[in-house]
Amino acid sequence: MNSRKKALEILFEVLISKQFSNVLLAKISKAKDISSVDKQFIYTLVYGTIKNKIFIEYVANKLINPDKTPRKIQVILWMSIFQIIHLQNIPDYAIVNESVELTKEISKNYSGLVNGVLKRFITEQKELTKINIKNKQNIKPLGLSFPFWLFKKISRDYSLDVAIKVAENSLQKAKIAVRVNSLKGDIEEIFKRYHDEYNFKYSELCQDSLISERSVISSDLFKEGQITIQDEASALVCQVLSPKPNSKILDMCSAPGGKLTHIGALTNNESEITAYEISEKKIDKIKENLTRLGVLNVKIINEDATKIPGENEYDYVVLDAPCSGFGVLKRKPEIKLQSFSKEQFQSLYDNQKKLLQRAFELLKPGGEMVYSTCTINIDENQNQIKALQENNSNVTIMEEIQIFGFEKNTDGFYICKITKTLLE
Repeated sequence: MNSRKKALEILFEVLISKQFSNVLLAKISKAKDISSVDKQFIYTLVYGTIKNKIFIEYVANKLINPDKTPRKIQVILWMSIFQIIHLQNIPDYAIVNESVELTKEISKNYSGLVNGVLKRFITEQKELTKINIKNKQNIKPLGLSFPFWLFKKISRDYSLDVAIKVAENSLQKAKIAVRVNSLKGDIEEIFKRYHDEYNFKYSELCQDSLISERSVISSDLFKEGQITIQDEASALVCQVLSPKPNSKILDMCSAPGGKLTHIGALTNNESEITAYEISEKKIDKIKENLTRLGVLNVKIINEDATKIPGENEYDYVVLDAPCSGFGVLKRKPEIKLQSFSKEQFQSLYDNQKKLLQRAFELLKPGGEMVYSTCTINIDENQNQIKALQENNSNVTIMEEIQIFGFEKNTDGFYICKITKTLLE
């Protein structure tokens, strides 16, 4: 197969049709008619182009008029420039030739433009990759292909040093992290038996997680439910909650079921678990994961979690809230390319606030809950907990963790464990 053509098709879906790269690449990962070498090359081209798109587009626009160049032709140029800069093992002439052939399949009228632009870039690469802009504060983030507005926000919320590290880390390759499902497997046995095949390493963050150097999605370990794919930071959420068996537990926003199935494993299928999910189309995926991992005693309800009835109902509550996703830029790099209006952010904050207040109301006095997000936005994290404390005098923070992602090359995550104290 033509792996460049397949990568380009995915890039069109992501950069023009606004699809998520990780979803499209998951389909590639499962494809039996694509070799592992071709799969890896497709991943490299797709993720590399999207992660570096902000800088590559800046460079490309020195060579073309973007207003007069069709979007698909620009995407071909971005993918080609990425290869020339970053894939030193591929000859420049081969990249140019392949790119021209791909252009001809879209529009022969632009094959000469693509050929000329890429040859000029190769000749003048050193000069063309220099950043010369009026906004000197944007030189660093632009060089790291990071949106300036988000760079400024992280700098304000935390520090310039944190913003630089987050931007640098967004260009890194995400690790393959798996959570061992204790209902079906033992982490020590799996590590010993499969260490050589996957070069497993123990996670430094989560006691149930291993790091693999190879894809595991086609393995018997995965198919049989002994392991599941879940980032270490995500798996840490339920480890922090540490729910006990024989409890009544609520997972408020449960798709795709990573934390839900972890709860089942941690309580050894000896708890009554209720899972809410607002998206009907995600329910099948939750059920699939429950079945594969052998998790029982779960009632799934397709409903808005802000409308859950009752008060003081649950011993444990997990609220992994809908969020901006600024902690998962390595896995969903197209998030860097999105624009967020003040109204969109406010709607997100309001929804998180409603969910968090409802979660706290549903928690029994003396019960414990975790609020988590896969973002590093202080307004979605620490400030939401502060607002909860302001509105409820019986909120006690037990543990609060902000993971940026650069510390151990994980996803960025916020985890806050709270308990509801008895009112006097």
